[in-house]
Amino acid sequence: MTVSTQRASEKGPEREVDIVMSAVFAWCAERRIGLRTQAGVSAASAAIELFERGYRTPDGLFHALHGLSGTEMAHYG
Repeated sequence: MTVSTQRASEKGPEREVDIVMSAVFAWCAERRIGLRTQAGVSAASAAIELFERGYRTPDGLFHALHGLSGTEMAHYG
């Protein structure tokens, strides 16, 4: 799945939020998980940490979220 952001030319905190949320929205949509569920909140927390570790694109974050096990994801909840 390819994830895209609408405001690719922007920089700064707004752009960072777009990157993280784009990946989280796609991850949750693929699994039919609500964003406000425990799993959705855990995915958002994991995505923020992964972003801080250097995953700076929506696709990179999306695929990194796929690589987390259920136990690792629960750690972020």
